[in-house]
Amino acid sequence: MLDHKLTIFYHTAKHLNTTKAAEILRISQPAVSKSIKELEREMGLTLFEREKGRLALTPAGKYLLEQSEDLIERERAITFNLQHMKEEFSGTLHIGASTTLSQYILPELLAQFRERYPQIKINLISGNTDQIEQELLNRNIQLAFIEGTPSQPDIHYIPFLKDEIVLVTSSKNTTWDSITKAQLQELKFVVREKGSGTYNIIQRHLSDAGIAINDLNQQMVIGSTEGIKQYLKYSDCYALVSIFSIRDELACGMLKIVDMDDLEITRTLYAIHKQGQIDSYAELLLRFCEQRKKIL
Repeated sequence: MLDHKLTIFYHTAKHLNTTKAAEILRISQPAVSKSIKELEREMGLTLFEREKGRLALTPAGKYLLEQSEDLIERERAITFNLQHMKEEFSGTLHIGASTTLSQYILPELLAQFRERYPQIKINLISGNTDQIEQELLNRNIQLAFIEGTPSQPDIHYIPFLKDEIVLVTSSKNTTWDSITKAQLQELKFVVREKGSGTYNIIQRHLSDAGIAINDLNQQMVIGSTEGIKQYLKYSDCYALVSIFSIRDELACGMLKIVDMDDLEITRTLYAIHKQGQIDSYAELLLRFCEQRKKIL
């Protein structure tokens, strides 16, 4: 297998940060620095230099990073295939997810996956769709789940789940049980911030229905679905949120759905990976999630 010093170099070069590399590899920061110095001594080349207190790659470092990228991926595939032969998997998988998926859908699936494969460690980062796609393109993660629409030619998009955006309010609010789209402008709304995946899909569907989102009576803008749900508990406002995000609140009677008679807002949630062969550990997780998503 690859010399551990090359693996340490790779992660340090990717992030230009020894602390981040140590976190990923689960070793100490001094161990990372020591390994880099040993590698430079063996090669007789300087791989990193410091510019204003920050790490930067030398020409030799840039070349080694380019050449080691495929070696690291190949080693992962070889290790996975050897583990498959003995049906024992171990390793680390870096994944990403946009907010709705990371908070309301993936936790249950990942807990089940870890129960089935306890030796596979998972690092999950959360962000908006654009951020997660960029992390994937930068090879910082091997798999992601997003709520945006396909837009990047270098990314392979796999339809994962169907989601519905529903109109909700406090269960104590008895003014409406169902409405038409024309009545939406009579309601007081709390909304997500511009640029979020949920905001964008709502804006597009409302526009298709002849309603400008800015024409809604927006009382408050809150940057998270959790914040919106809490706000609804203490107000007579309404919100449009993912059905996955309010399952607990519906079950305990805190919130209720108000039917929209002539407006349906749906979207596809995607699993994504870089074009080409998917990482073996990522494929294992993806197949597992595909099999278990029916319980959601």
